Amino acid sequence: MKKGFTLLEMLAVIVVISILSLIILPNITGQFADKKEEISKVSQKIILSAAELYANETGNTYQTITINDLVEAGKLEQPIIDQKTGKEISLTKEISIDALGNACIVGIDGCDRITYKQYKNGEIVYFNPVKGKKCGDYTETNSTTGTKIGCMKWYAFNDSSDSNKVNLLLDHNTTPAVDWNSECINTEMKEVKIALESDTIGWKQLARLITADEIAKITGAKDALDWTSDKEFKNNPVKGTNISFFYFDGADGTNIYWEEQVVSAQGTSKYTWLYDNTFVCTRYGCNLSDDNKFIHNGVLTHIYGYWTSTPTVDYVTNISPPNDRRAWRVYNNGGLGDDPVCLTMEGIGVRPVITVEKYKLS
Repeated sequence: MKKGFTLLEMLAVIVVISILSLIILPNITGQFADKKEEISKVSQKIILSAAELYANETGNTYQTITINDLVEAGKLEQPIIDQKTGKEISLTKEISIDALGNACIVGIDGCDRITYKQYKNGEIVYFNPVKGKKCGDYTETNSTTGTKIGCMKWYAFNDSSDSNKVNLLLDHNTTPAVDWNSECINTEMKEVKIALESDTIGWKQLARLITADEIAKITGAKDALDWTSDKEFKNNPVKGTNISFFYFDGADGTNIYWEEQVVSAQGTSKYTWLYDNTFVCTRYGCNLSDDNKFIHNGVLTHIYGYWTSTPTVDYVTNISPPNDRRAWRVYNNGGLGDDPVCLTMEGIGVRPVITVEKYKLS
């Protein structure tokens, strides 16, 4: 017959278990505590103060940064040693900074990474640049050439999911026509810069012109085209001839001369948002033309496009020397080309670009 445990044996087992508990449990609970409070409260306060100072000085809010970013900005000195444990804190530790500049350490006290929406090229955003806010009172009259204030239509471009800001291109010209530089110098913007600054007085965001590089990226232009400001356009991928023009819809290598461009139906271009509100552009695939006339250099002209901030290289032509000084511009037939920076009778105007924090659009 099998015997049960005696009282003495049971007491011995209880004693052994109690001793093991005293040894093991403190270590386990200590490990959990260390994991929960990876960084001591004192060190957290130091890091978060540095992050909020960084956000206040740089304006870099509504984003996730790392401790290394604070080290590189001179807000913390490496190594970062925890005040309680004496252990070195990893520089890859992430810190989220909200729209108001308040910071928290990701993974501590329920703090999460800030994630951003990625805007598609040409995605419409309604924004009031004077108020610096997203708006909902847009009307079509706010897209009229020359309109500089109010709730206006913008197009996002070249955005990425890890950016807390997005570039926006206005859907119309704020100035219908202006010279790039009336002194026929393409190394420095002059009249177009003055017009841009005048058009955007009172805006919350600093305005600029789009660059030729940015348009190349939007349209997926291949390396057959050279976009640096000190070199001439490379060979046309189809004709094998030096030209200074390409169509947005042909930037993938199917480009043809403008004289041979087949007239497209209204709204058929993939890049209509890049050249809407220019003269008879509906013939070349845009959605909406602006066929009004404006005085430029004493001549009645149409809006044929808008300037970029990118000059082209000087090159020899049979035209008078001032016409050799050129800059890139978006044209009404759905492409990018160059124009003389002065003495031009064509209506090339100002179409601002602003960069907006994404939290202002949510």
